[in-house]
Amino acid sequence: MAGPVGTVRQVGEILVEQGIITPLQLDEALQRQRLTGDLLGRILVSLGYAEEQDVIVALGMQQGMDRIDISKLDIPEDVIKTLTGDVARFYNVVPVRIEDGDLIVAMADPLNIQTIDDLCQITGMNVRGAISNPEDVIASWKKNYSMETGSVNAMLNELTELVGTEELSLEELGQQEILSDADNLVELAQQPEVIKIVNLIFLTALQKRASDIHFEVYEEDFRVRIRVDGVLHEIVHPPKASCIALVSRIKVICSMDIGERRMPQDARIELKIGDSFIDVRVATLPTLYGECVVMRVLDRTAIKIDLDSLGLTPQTMKKTLTVINKPNGIILVTGPTGCGKTTTLYACLNVLNTPEVKIITTEDPVELQIERLVQCQVHEEVGLTFAACLRSILRQDPDIVMVGEIRDLETAQIAVEASLTGHLVLSTLHTNSAAETVTRLLDMDVEPFLITASLEAVLAQRLVRVLCRQCKEKYRPEPEEMDELDVPTAWRKDPNFKLFRAKGCAACDYVGYMGRIGLYEMLLVDETVREMILERAMAHELRRYARKKQGMLILREEGLMKCAQGITSPAEVIARTDQYDD
Repeated sequence: MAGPVGTVRQVGEILVEQGIITPLQLDEALQRQRLTGDLLGRILVSLGYAEEQDVIVALGMQQGMDRIDISKLDIPEDVIKTLTGDVARFYNVVPVRIEDGDLIVAMADPLNIQTIDDLCQITGMNVRGAISNPEDVIASWKKNYSMETGSVNAMLNELTELVGTEELSLEELGQQEILSDADNLVELAQQPEVIKIVNLIFLTALQKRASDIHFEVYEEDFRVRIRVDGVLHEIVHPPKASCIALVSRIKVICSMDIGERRMPQDARIELKIGDSFIDVRVATLPTLYGECVVMRVLDRTAIKIDLDSLGLTPQTMKKTLTVINKPNGIILVTGPTGCGKTTTLYACLNVLNTPEVKIITTEDPVELQIERLVQCQVHEEVGLTFAACLRSILRQDPDIVMVGEIRDLETAQIAVEASLTGHLVLSTLHTNSAAETVTRLLDMDVEPFLITASLEAVLAQRLVRVLCRQCKEKYRPEPEEMDELDVPTAWRKDPNFKLFRAKGCAACDYVGYMGRIGLYEMLLVDETVREMILERAMAHELRRYARKKQGMLILREEGLMKCAQGITSPAEVIARTDQYDD
């Protein structure tokens, strides 16, 4: 969309005109900008002179957008019908009027220009954006689309009419009117009601930033849940009788064997949503009462492969950059499943990925395809294990090798040999802390002298949810909570000491959190640690030394720091990290 003719107004001028800041505050921010080179809007927010939403609105106005209050607007039905409810919800917009043949939409995020381009293609009209409050956009969507035929409730009613309310066998289903002219389940999967509900479930999952979609069947129940920021939420409750129909539809999309219901199946598909490429890994599992399906959603464009964006403290960042630039050795990233280990490895490889070096990875599965990386997919069913793949990789003259996971002694030994012959090896291991990683390697029967000769550092991590900036609230924690967080005595004595907790608002879908960030602890393998490994020191001894001599912050301590900064809540840190007495 073209902006207004003439000189573009500065963001600071717009904020002064709106009465958000004073001219003196603008001058102070501009002086700081000359010194730091930072963005003016970010400086104003950091100084407390403006809210982030104020800056977003000003940036939208700078692009020529009008500000519109849709909370009291009575939008004509013909305008509402220009966008279906699922599309409006997916892009977080509401159409408000048609002006000179252009469709005007109220946007919760006026900076997302791609939304305008997508809506132009969807509607076939020229679309112009208008700035609105995010909460007002959501409220208007609920008001205008709650009874739309494309809504979840309406679709569920259509689906219930199609399949009934009682679970039927395939033989019984074949006798129903729905399959009177069909020979197999493909006809069932192609029913409009089934297609619409599956599409809407997927759109809802994408709009809510879900990482997984779960279709779960029980004895008397069938439900669909999505995992957002590591937590499952139920989004729709289809009739039990629709289980076969919805699962069949998913199998058709993924080109699975639609008639095979006794064996697990796996598939991978690729979708394009706007400019985003979405990879979806689908797995079915036959259970006592039917097939369950899990769809893992991977947005390639949303994955953070920038080391600066992961949440590392300056101290840990400096240590990380030092160790990954070593010419050889092993660097391990540890933690439970789903804590972001692979993302951290990708971020490290992104730093190292230059034309002068050759990097080869072996993964199961390949999560993200990165330019200039040679990536190998493990296929254990044909004998291509991590160990077998790693053995072949070393014949390809790599400089850096990434092993998706060290699962057994054979893989560990080959990784050690690779590091001793001049390669830098990055890999992951499932342990609860950095210090316990050494114990785990010893338990795998890796010789202590091989560990000391190859291991350079261990980075343990967890993911915690980030508090919603618009609704988080300050509070004074109780003594019991401060005990669990190991709050320092000086902080406890400060009467102004406060932490933050989740509240919930329309912007975060009343969850209180939006996104996740990492907590990290790094154990460097120095000469003293090598001597302790040779003596088979216990994990708590290694941890005590690293905290005292290396300045290592354990996961809970780093979590406390992020609580004090208002990034996450004590409840998240306590739930995701361990407390140690040493």
